Amino acid sequence: MAVARMLKVTAFCHTSVVDDLVERLRRAGVLDIVEAGYDLPAPRSESLEARLRTLDEQIAKAAFVAEFLGRYHSNEAPFASFISEKIHLGAEEFFALEPGEDFEDFYQQCVTLSDRLASIDRHRERLGRLIDELRPWAPLRTQLDQLQETEHVGLFAGTVPASEADAIRQQLRETVTEVTVEQLAPVANRQAWIVMSYREHLDDVRALLHLTNFTEVAFPDLHDYPAEEIGIAEDELAALAGEETRLLERAHTLSAERHADAVALAEALVSARDSVVVRERFGATERTEVVTGWVAEKRRAELEAALDPLHGSVDLTLEPPQPDDQPPIELENPAWLRPFEVLTDLYGRPRYDEVDPTPLMALFFWVFFGMALGDVGYGLVLAVVAWLIKTRLDVARGVKKFMDLLIYGGVSSMLMGVLTGSWFAIPIEDLPPALSSLVVLDPMQDVQSALLVSVAIGVVHVVFGIGVAAWQRAKAGDWDAAVAENISTLWLLAIAAAAVLSGHVMQVLVPGLVVTLVLKGRAYSAPLRAEGAAAWDRALGFGWLALLLAWGLSIGLGGPTAPIGWGLLGLTVTGLAALRAVRKTVLATLLGAYETYSLTGLISDFLSYTRLAALGLASVLVGQVVNLLAGMVWDMKIAVVPIGVLLGVVILIVMHGINVAINLLGAFVHPTRLQFVEFFSKFYEGGGRTYAPFGPRTKTLVLHPGQRGQEGGKAS
Repeated sequence: MAVARMLKVTAFCHTSVVDDLVERLRRAGVLDIVEAGYDLPAPRSESLEARLRTLDEQIAKAAFVAEFLGRYHSNEAPFASFISEKIHLGAEEFFALEPGEDFEDFYQQCVTLSDRLASIDRHRERLGRLIDELRPWAPLRTQLDQLQETEHVGLFAGTVPASEADAIRQQLRETVTEVTVEQLAPVANRQAWIVMSYREHLDDVRALLHLTNFTEVAFPDLHDYPAEEIGIAEDELAALAGEETRLLERAHTLSAERHADAVALAEALVSARDSVVVRERFGATERTEVVTGWVAEKRRAELEAALDPLHGSVDLTLEPPQPDDQPPIELENPAWLRPFEVLTDLYGRPRYDEVDPTPLMALFFWVFFGMALGDVGYGLVLAVVAWLIKTRLDVARGVKKFMDLLIYGGVSSMLMGVLTGSWFAIPIEDLPPALSSLVVLDPMQDVQSALLVSVAIGVVHVVFGIGVAAWQRAKAGDWDAAVAENISTLWLLAIAAAAVLSGHVMQVLVPGLVVTLVLKGRAYSAPLRAEGAAAWDRALGFGWLALLLAWGLSIGLGGPTAPIGWGLLGLTVTGLAALRAVRKTVLATLLGAYETYSLTGLISDFLSYTRLAALGLASVLVGQVVNLLAGMVWDMKIAVVPIGVLLGVVILIVMHGINVAINLLGAFVHPTRLQFVEFFSKFYEGGGRTYAPFGPRTKTLVLHPGQRGQEGGKAS
């Protein structure tokens, strides 16, 4: 349960075997390749550039084919609208994928289909607009090519809103007397006009109509009667529809036959391109190339086995990381603990020298989740649904891990529900005696105790985080920081608890607080850190500390404080004025007082855990309201039909389902926040880079060691 140990890999190889080396590394999938640190240029050659250009062209074509066929592909898996489809493929099949002899012909076939379908769409849209424009002119009994001007008379056509036709026509007559308007019957909300006027008045007519909602139209390529032109356009639309149907049938047939192969080929080509691009991280000389990277120690044998056939041409070196190295991070946890890695990854992987926080937070998150949801029925529903998603649907590995986390959360909620007597929010008094006898705490009747339990768990959580920080610093040899920043805090919390539990607040708290000031400010070592101070000066610094501790102890125990206090004051004044070691010790203690005061923020940290009890109460309260509403309609009848039973069941299922969904969000978000803000902030920084070995990079494909297989609920 830790960060996996990494080995730094350096491989020198002859240029003649680099292609074989890269392919073996890609198939092994264990080496995280990084930039070569030997100040060598990346390999460059015309063959590499040509290979890259060829792959880019093939990827573009394969991606087009996959996208085109994907438009007509139907996924029959359950909940296909919400879950991306997976294509399962054997690893050896994947590595053997490349464009076949018929790929170019198939690509051109898809391009032709796509272009023709797009052309049909454009032509149909144009014909649709033409029909809409011609509809107002359908009653016209004149061929469109006969609407021509004469030597003295000009004419033009247009449409106006039917509601404004009379007003525009009257305005036109009042302005230009020598004008004639042929008005056709309105169609929809537009009316067609043919406007005729002497040529000398034509500009005035157009200018006036331009100020209205008149829209001039023209028929440049139309010759027949408008009704006949509409018929011709409709016939063309019918022909286009028939052709489109045939083309779509062909596209669906091709998609059913070759969609999966097209997607696989596209992703295989991307992976092949990675094999070329990754060489930009290599260093190269005239005849040699160097590869550097990281391999998990447990996968060392896999790397060595993959490169063993090249042992005569490859010099492989593996060594532990040096202090300045930054190895990638892989987490090593048992199978039952891995679902909680989802939370660690949300925050960020640890650094190589940090502890893996996954096992430290797992139990706390599990308990917090159960407290926030807190119902046996809700937990059972959550666990069953998550299990069905994991086992019956073809979901990605990360989704499965998250479902495992939710299953854990459901079990925790069931346990908390048993202890608090919440079974689908049924009141405890209505439960069978066998169930009510298991209740440890009824939060509905004893809210104060529920809040106190939440705060107590929060105190344990925060104290544990501080303890982990102390352990990390001590392990790294920084005992001074461990004592001053962590152990001193634990000491103060222990003193405060002892003072409250014993009832002797002053006797315990005052001496303990003085010790905290000394620890927090590192005053215990301040005399030794006073530069240029004489030995007797340093001794007086330690003497001042002894007086301070004695003064605090005398206050707590009721001893003679006055003589010690006056002695402490005198030495303080003298030391601040003339003694370096004493001055440094006093200032360090004052700094410790400031650091101690800042610990008051822990109180808000502890109180933030009350949200767990609040969420659990909210879940139960809403559930009880749902039960109340269902009970109110249960006895309703229409004639002899017990409609209330049906409505009650619907209310129970729908409203409890909504309550589970809403409280599930809170049960995940708030415990996660408590981990990140209240717990991780005490000891964890994160920022490590995830171990990402060079290998096949796929999105839709799921690769299996052998032939085609399955990962989720459905076989491929």
